[in-house]
Amino acid sequence: MKIRQRVARAFVYYGTKAILFFFSLFPLRFDTWLGVWLGRAAYYMLPRESGKAIQNILKAFPEKDQAWAHSRLKQGFESFGRSIMELIKLDTIVKHIDDYIKVENFGAFEKAFSNGRGILWITGHIGNWELMPVYFAQKGYDVYVVAKELYDPRMNRVLNTIRERYNVRPILRGSDGAGKAILRALRSNAILGMLIDQDTDVQGVFVDFFGDRAFTPRGAADLALKAGASVVAGFITRTDSLHHVITLHGPIEIHRTPDHEKDVTALTQSMTDEIERHIRRYPHDWVWMHSRWAKRPPTAEDH
Repeated sequence: MKIRQRVARAFVYYGTKAILFFFSLFPLRFDTWLGVWLGRAAYYMLPRESGKAIQNILKAFPEKDQAWAHSRLKQGFESFGRSIMELIKLDTIVKHIDDYIKVENFGAFEKAFSNGRGILWITGHIGNWELMPVYFAQKGYDVYVVAKELYDPRMNRVLNTIRERYNVRPILRGSDGAGKAILRALRSNAILGMLIDQDTDVQGVFVDFFGDRAFTPRGAADLALKAGASVVAGFITRTDSLHHVITLHGPIEIHRTPDHEKDVTALTQSMTDEIERHIRRYPHDWVWMHSRWAKRPPTAEDH
């Protein structure tokens, strides 16, 4: 690793530690108010990322105009700033978690659990998604999340320490023993959270997403078909500056045929449909900066 890269990573790590300490000294309401302004500043200070996000919003909502897209993106930056501050102040939220977070359609969750083979909870980078596993862990459920390993092991420790403090157990994707840990979690009838809304360097399939083919991780579908776990889609939505509602959908119907690949694609499509429906309702809540349609499906010339 180059010296410049080491210095940059050290700066990010120690800067993050300092920010976590500094903002932990202030009340939650002040921190979230400040988070709005920091998010608003980022909206103006990151023109390249904002431009990419606007293109993605208009691709997904071609009937809308630039003003609408910019309004939703700005709102999203502000909400993301609030979300960061909420993670810093998780101690305060956890102490009064029922005041801050409500759950809709809990019956879907109970029905999924009755299967006895665990719950595969699929979601996306929507709202303050890190609060969902914390909520259910505080309610006494065994909760695991499949997490991407960050570029800096020290940053991994920072984020995973926060998760583990509130009884959320991370399984780093691609790490030694990750596959066995995932199957063990489901066989113990635990909740396993997976984010499947990004085009990443994992095995995937192309499914429809906002009218275009999008490369989507297939691991969740493979797991559900292999382990027999129930599949639930769950999302968290901010209702005001300090409160959220978790909405549950499912269990998602799973069809098994002799064609496993076809089953994987069909189930991945059903999961992605749930994510798209939620984003359509709350377009400001999704992380639009991501290049969701980066990979393209093979064409006839590729064969």
